[in-house]
Amino acid sequence: MKKLIAAALVLSMSVANAAVVNPLPNVRDNLEAMLKTTEGRKSISEMKKIANDRNTDVDIAFENYIIAKRNVSVARAQFNPITTGHLLGMAMGLSYFWAPIAVEAVLSIPTKIYNVSKNKYLEKAALYNLYDARDVLNNELAHLYYDILTHEVILKTIDLEVQILSYQQERWIERKFSADRIADLKKWILRLNMERVDIYNMYTSELAAIRTLISTTDANKYELAQVEARLNKGLTSDLDQRSLQSYALLNSDKHKMAINMERASQANVKSVKWSIISFSGLNFSYKRRVQEAKNEENIAELRKESVGEEVKTNVLLQLQKLDSSLDISANYSSISEESLQMFADSFEANQMGQMSEDAVIETALGAIRDYRSKVVAHYSAWSSYEDFATASNYDFTANPKLASNKSVQSLIETNPLYRLEESDFRIVKKDGYTSFTLSLDTDKKDAVAEVDYIFNGRSFPNRSNDNENSNFAVTLQTGENSPSVVSGVAIVTLNNGHQFNVKFKL
Repeated sequence: MKKLIAAALVLSMSVANAAVVNPLPNVRDNLEAMLKTTEGRKSISEMKKIANDRNTDVDIAFENYIIAKRNVSVARAQFNPITTGHLLGMAMGLSYFWAPIAVEAVLSIPTKIYNVSKNKYLEKAALYNLYDARDVLNNELAHLYYDILTHEVILKTIDLEVQILSYQQERWIERKFSADRIADLKKWILRLNMERVDIYNMYTSELAAIRTLISTTDANKYELAQVEARLNKGLTSDLDQRSLQSYALLNSDKHKMAINMERASQANVKSVKWSIISFSGLNFSYKRRVQEAKNEENIAELRKESVGEEVKTNVLLQLQKLDSSLDISANYSSISEESLQMFADSFEANQMGQMSEDAVIETALGAIRDYRSKVVAHYSAWSSYEDFATASNYDFTANPKLASNKSVQSLIETNPLYRLEESDFRIVKKDGYTSFTLSLDTDKKDAVAEVDYIFNGRSFPNRSNDNENSNFAVTLQTGENSPSVVSGVAIVTLNNGHQFNVKFKL
């Protein structure tokens, strides 16, 4: 660290001694260029795709996540936020640091479910657990992605600030200012360079961490694309919160996993009950095993309900956070524009001999710091948008319609699953001479993958159909002892894996 400080000191002294070109005429152009990107840099969507392609083993992916988190945490622990708060102005007043979810939350995802494959429901639960785990990792990837972009801009603004102060130092030497004032200015430049060393250390650690997150050791640089597009309050205007909650629940992989765990526990109860007809099942522990299976079923049911409430609560929480971050971003954007205009006016006044160059430099430094805060708020809003998209179970940021400033409401309304409710499905019965047919009556059958018919009692065997053209119909034979009323539950499985339980009594 001492070597780095010494290097920064030498750098600042060498800059001071060299001829410095007046940077003031190009301040605005230099700032506005910082959010522009170049061809070949990776967007967040491209980085997520790379991560999904590489992170095929979720256990290894989470190990890499923990390694990345630890390395970034170590780098940030070496950062001095107290002095930086003074030097970097309002930027440090915002929480722009990558804030990974708690390790406990990550590890609470039951990845060990992959070792269990008792029945198809556990296999499905494992699949949706994998999808949910990938969503968690992709969300963390996005946070790190936007922090890297933030630090890129912060480093550039520090360089511009040092350039202006070095120019001022040279001008003071030419004008024979007091040695004390020049020494104070040199100290200020040195402190800025020291802060730059710390931030650059964090920046390089984050670049290494994002490579760890995408599980790559190749030689590609993976340069990230700056995001110039600014989010605004129109995105969340006129949003139907109740429909948003239903939509989030309908697409939640976490909830689908809980549904299948409940189904697995129900199947386990039946299996234990029927074990009485085997020699191995007929023993004194039978009642205890049945009770244990029922307890597991109750727990799974409660878990499904709690996950559902968690999904609905979280999407509204993330919506509130997004609204707040959009307000902050708009506020800092406005402040930055005012500062840039003030600098432009002062620069023009200086050209006309109406304002001193030192006063212009002060407004230039203020404009740089306000622009830095604007960028921090800008990427904080994008991070909040990612959190909201994850909670909504819809990848809004990957939707090309975002460029045309579509609102969240209009985006999700284009999805065929929007406003889909259990009441959209009903079971109808058609009687024959010695049989009857049950089928699904809905105008949303293109969203359905399969229907399982579970009958009450033992009068009819459970049946299923995945043929959309037949309206998922099943035909059952009747006899003299068949009941006149058929009742049960139709489990309607959608193409996205979500399930509705539709009761029938016909």
